[in-house]
Amino acid sequence: MSGSPGSSGSNPRKFSEKIALHNQKQAEETRAFEQLMTDLTVSRVQFQKIQQLRLSQNRAQYYGGSLPNVNQIGNASTDFQ
Repeated sequence: MSGSPGSSGSNPRKFSEKIALHNQKQAEETRAFEQLMTDLTVSRVQFQKIQQLRLSQNRAQYYGGSLPNVNQIGNASTDFQ
């Protein structure tokens, strides 16, 4: 069981360094994921706003203008009787 003098003492250190690197990598991946989800949420909200704007513009084409004169509609229906 003769190893190099520093090998048995350096294993715990190497292990803790591997854990630290793993934790650092995981933190970076978590930040990247959170940034992606934030960007996705912002994009979805912008897309929904654009859709609502398009729908409201389309509705304005169909429902634009003045309202019909209800009195004239009522008088016209009595003419048919």
